[in-house]
Amino acid sequence: MGPWVARMIGPGLGVSVSRTLPPLVALRSFESAARHLSFKDAAEELSVTPSAVSHQIHNLETYLGVRLFHRMNRALRLSGAGEAYVQKIRMAFDQIEQATRDLTSAAEADVLTLSAPPSLTATWLVPRLKAFREQFPGFDVRVKGTMDDIDYARDNVDASIRYGYGDYPGLEVEHLSTERMLVLCSPALLKGNMPIHGPRDVLKHPLIHSECRLTSWGDWLRAAGLPDAETHGGFRFTHSAHSLRAAADGLGIALENDLMAADYLADGNLVVPFAANFEMPRRAGYYFVCPADNLPTAKVQAVRQWLRAEFSASDAACMMRARAVAV
Repeated sequence: MGPWVARMIGPGLGVSVSRTLPPLVALRSFESAARHLSFKDAAEELSVTPSAVSHQIHNLETYLGVRLFHRMNRALRLSGAGEAYVQKIRMAFDQIEQATRDLTSAAEADVLTLSAPPSLTATWLVPRLKAFREQFPGFDVRVKGTMDDIDYARDNVDASIRYGYGDYPGLEVEHLSTERMLVLCSPALLKGNMPIHGPRDVLKHPLIHSECRLTSWGDWLRAAGLPDAETHGGFRFTHSAHSLRAAADGLGIALENDLMAADYLADGNLVVPFAANFEMPRRAGYYFVCPADNLPTAKVQAVRQWLRAEFSASDAACMMRARAVAV
């Protein structure tokens, strides 16, 4: 197998420079097999077959004229030459990886990647992103809708809006809003032949459950003084956006976050049938979360500032609406 030759032009010189290098595929196979000491595990990492890894390493050994591995029964061991070679190959791969990371980091510098719960993204965040872009035109925005924990480095996420109780160890955390749960139904349901004047009346109707919410109908009814109420029937949805749509379509009564319901309430597609005069014992909320290393960057500071203002404005509007319902 002859050498793989790359002919390159020296910068500004017009002189060709030849490099004699083994195929990159063979080097990758060798480095992975040396790290795992297993053709099978290397094959899984590289998404090829073990025979393909073995073939690449055989070609590399033929090219170099050196045995890189000692193949024993059910075992694989690096030769002395293989051990020395892989250390230098690994250093070269590390340099390539770092160069690539530096290049992509520069390209991503003006892209803000924000994760947020899917329903909050759909019902609250997306309608407001135009305002963020107008205020901060230098940043492009990428939104990752997820309720899962984020590995900020692996997932390439700059910051998050998280729903919970604020316990996110090892991260920078700032409270944005405390959740206020509302009983919600369509105007048509409110005008039906089963009036809804208080907590006990909701049990006359199908209950709409949002499985992503930390406050359930059972929690709410216990706080309302109805600890033995049956809540197993009705409709169940993974996300609040679907629960709100179901309530607006008259499928039953939803227990939902006032921030997410704001547009439905403003449009009159949902109404609050009565004012609840009790507090939940523990209330979840929304938090701005990011790694400490990300916090000083301009894009994270921008979105943090903007989210503070937007959540504050939304909370104020929701409180005004709640006072109007109470009256």
